[in-house]
Amino acid sequence: MLYNYIAILFFAIVAVFVPYSMLLTAKMLRRRRLDNPVKNAPYESGEKTIGKNRDIINEYLPYFMLFLPFEVVALLLLLWAPVSKSLSYTNNLLMIGLAGVAMLFAFLGYLMMRVRYGRE
Repeated sequence: MLYNYIAILFFAIVAVFVPYSMLLTAKMLRRRRLDNPVKNAPYESGEKTIGKNRDIINEYLPYFMLFLPFEVVALLLLLWAPVSKSLSYTNNLLMIGLAGVAMLFAFLGYLMMRVRYGRE
């Protein structure tokens, strides 16, 4: 039993260490040129930024709200279905509630897309 926890701890340490070590190596090996202000400026296709930069977040929100229930929750429900008889009543209610919340997200995402594209 203790061996399983040690294996999980070792895996977690390796999973954190490997990406950080690669990022640190890349940071140490890169060239540092701070004297060029044009190169250090944010790139916007050669144009000055007009308006807010928050528009892109709202642009993809309906797609995320449709992706979440149809991909992630559908997978969780497929994994839950075979073992639902052996789980407690509370766990089964929580999974059914998760499916309900997913349907709510799908409905809201669909409505947001209809409003965005003028079909309302």
